[in-house]
Amino acid sequence: MQISSLSQALRFKDDISRLQTQFEDLRRQLVTLKKSDTFSGLGSDRTLVLSLRSQVTETDGFISTIERVKLRTKASVDALTRVEEIANTSKTASLTSTFELLSTGQTQLQANSAANLDELVSLLNLELDDRYLFAGKDTDTRPVALPGEILDGDVTHAGLKQLIDERRQADLGADNRGRLALSQPNPEEVRIAESASPNAFGLKLSATTSNLTGTTVPQPTGTPAGLTIAFSATLPNEGETISIEVDLPDGTTETITLQATNTNPPEEGQFLIGADEDATAANFNAAFDTALQDFSQTTLRAASAKEAADNFFDYGNGTAPQRVDGPPFDTATDLIDGTPANTVYWYKGDGAGIARDSITARIGEGQSISYGARADESPIRDTLKSQAIYAALQFSDSDPNAPDAYAALTKRLGQELTFEGKASVADVVTELGLTQHRLEQTQTRHETNLSLSLGLVEDREGVDPYEISAKIGKLQVQIQASYQVTARANELSLLNFIR
Repeated sequence: MQISSLSQALRFKDDISRLQTQFEDLRRQLVTLKKSDTFSGLGSDRTLVLSLRSQVTETDGFISTIERVKLRTKASVDALTRVEEIANTSKTASLTSTFELLSTGQTQLQANSAANLDELVSLLNLELDDRYLFAGKDTDTRPVALPGEILDGDVTHAGLKQLIDERRQADLGADNRGRLALSQPNPEEVRIAESASPNAFGLKLSATTSNLTGTTVPQPTGTPAGLTIAFSATLPNEGETISIEVDLPDGTTETITLQATNTNPPEEGQFLIGADEDATAANFNAAFDTALQDFSQTTLRAASAKEAADNFFDYGNGTAPQRVDGPPFDTATDLIDGTPANTVYWYKGDGAGIARDSITARIGEGQSISYGARADESPIRDTLKSQAIYAALQFSDSDPNAPDAYAALTKRLGQELTFEGKASVADVVTELGLTQHRLEQTQTRHETNLSLSLGLVEDREGVDPYEISAKIGKLQVQIQASYQVTARANELSLLNFIR
């Protein structure tokens, strides 16, 4: 029998140490469920695992970005859904409202509009994660001025009310005739002409239509435009009419129509057929003068307010709000730029380019999404504008023209809120809704890819706990046997064989 030597003892010790090291590594694997604490321990799989982990980190980043964008987009959609509701409710009310004044000199519709204006400003100044959602790329700038500032301005800055009043004076003129002049060059003639050219304000003569017997009614010509209506000894017949079409400041066209009558006194919208052409011309001149002043105080006044609001609200891309070049305002002929020093700028955010493109996010490899929104987008702005116009104007029960002026105003603003032939708030909501859908689809794809990548990493890095447990058990037996052999060998010596 071989007698134990020092080298043999050392070999037994090394074997036991190796087995113990294997045992400790298996125990670590059982606890961590990982093959190795380092990538180098993965052998040939380390390159694949490193690549997969890089993909996992990048995908996690994309998912995190998508979650943030989804939150912002949802908040924008929720706010704009409410803006759309306000627009729809106001449109319906505009088309059905009656002229019943409250003690404030406004109708219930106007009072509701003032409350709507407050809510709209609050919605459009929505802030989330220290970002204003409706300021375009200027996310740290509150985009919309407060309601009181918009309507009333301050000591040095003109608000909407002041611009409406200045424009009213410019459009109606000092004599409330819409900047048209009436005269009689000859007793049988009536001359109707614009007061100045060029002139940005007042009524513009557009066309005439007439079936008056024995009467010459030409189309407007000249600079400034005008026309001369010439009556003759052949007098008009009862019921015949003359219509003068005029263009208004807000781009609409209306017609002032007078009907010939033999009834004295004539009713509204009629002129008395006189004994001869001179008397008929005088009667027509007086009737048209009355109709023109009534028209100016009603339809023109409403159109003027609408245009003043357009001048106040519709600016951007380097342009400024427009206001009447005055004082004096009733003889002004042109507009000038309002400046930040003298006029309220209601929108203070970014105004360049396409609103949706103002904010983008990278949501995938080579994939970006645009989700910007701005308070100055036309349908949003028009909704805010309509409520501001209602809130800015007042009427009086003592004004006989007030009901017709109010009716002309509600007609215009109701039509404005139909968004016929142009983008609506619903369209903006739909665009952002499609963005939400794309975000959801992209996130689902990323989560699927993430799950696959993590599965592959787990296959390369992970271990089977049952397999490891079996290896540990087998190794324990080996270690125990090694200890026993080593112990027995250590007991052997020459004396065991000499005795």
